[in-house]
Amino acid sequence: MIKTDYFEGLEKEIQYGLTQDQIPMGFDRLNHHVGLRKATYYLIGGFTGSGKSSFLDDAFILNPYDFIISSKNTKGLKLKIFYFSMERRKNYKLGKWISRKIFIDTGRIISVNKILGWVSEENKLNDEEIEVIKSYKDYINLMLNSVVTIIENPQNPMGIKKTIDSYAESNGTWIKADEFNRRYVPNDPNEQVIVIYDHIGLQKKETRSYPNGDKIRLSSKKEIIDQSSEDARKFRDVYGYTIVKVSQFNRDIANPTRIKNGDVEPMLEDFKDSGSTQEDADVVFALFDPMRYKVPDPIGYDLDQLRNQFGAKMYRSVKILKNSYGSDDIRVGLAFQPILGIFVEMPKIQDTTDSTYQTIINNTYFRKPIKF
Repeated sequence: MIKTDYFEGLEKEIQYGLTQDQIPMGFDRLNHHVGLRKATYYLIGGFTGSGKSSFLDDAFILNPYDFIISSKNTKGLKLKIFYFSMERRKNYKLGKWISRKIFIDTGRIISVNKILGWVSEENKLNDEEIEVIKSYKDYINLMLNSVVTIIENPQNPMGIKKTIDSYAESNGTWIKADEFNRRYVPNDPNEQVIVIYDHIGLQKKETRSYPNGDKIRLSSKKEIIDQSSEDARKFRDVYGYTIVKVSQFNRDIANPTRIKNGDVEPMLEDFKDSGSTQEDADVVFALFDPMRYKVPDPIGYDLDQLRNQFGAKMYRSVKILKNSYGSDDIRVGLAFQPILGIFVEMPKIQDTTDSTYQTIINNTYFRKPIKF
């Protein structure tokens, strides 16, 4: 009697894994604990103003993209990113990304507000600054023509589903895995597809039709988010795509009792509107600004040394609330440049010196080369 060798499939995947590199997020410790993996669902949470979108851009778009186009990408890894930017319009994102890139390359700060003319007349761009900005035309065009597709304005879950299903059907095939199952195989195994929702609370209502003829109206935020999360599980589990969703926290985190007890660090229960996303996600990040609540930093960094001369807060912590593939309840301190929206990991608390704080305040810390 011939028996099926079920171990063969696992063995092939083990061998394939030995030949593959991960695309780095640009954060060493986070990369160690969670990494930027295929077939993984990430959720980023935080209160308004915590820097969720900036962290998203750094960890899942800009640092990975800069690696892809660098000489360090020796194995020809590829990225395809669908960025459903439901909160910010495309030109704002591009202006912010150019502002960030100019600073990293040259040390000059030309804010996105200045780039878009949202400043007083005397602070408008001068001719020399305009030429500097124009010099990044090729960088942006290469990014958007080859890697990143930005879809702006709020979408409904079905609109997102149609976009991703269409890409998958055009860039992969279905094969028969066994008597009962078929499996999706991408045409290019070196390509990692990332589907980004920023943010999930802005998705629109829809009426969804099913093959049996039923129609269901999704009108409440919970219904919309739950359906969106169900679709995202398919993108992850069937196509092997990476899912990244951004969510607001609810107001319970600012409850006076929690503040009085010093219990204001985010929890899974603080996510807004629905529990489906944190249940479905493999990795859940929470960004936290202890200065907002006037509490000591849970890691122990000296917050008094992390405000610049104008009072701007140049620190956030990120906590791994959930990690299906490793350790959770892990905190990492992040230096934050609020004008540019750049995050850089801080040294461990025992390795942080007065000099470290000074380089953060004078912005030189944010030009440290990223370790790819």
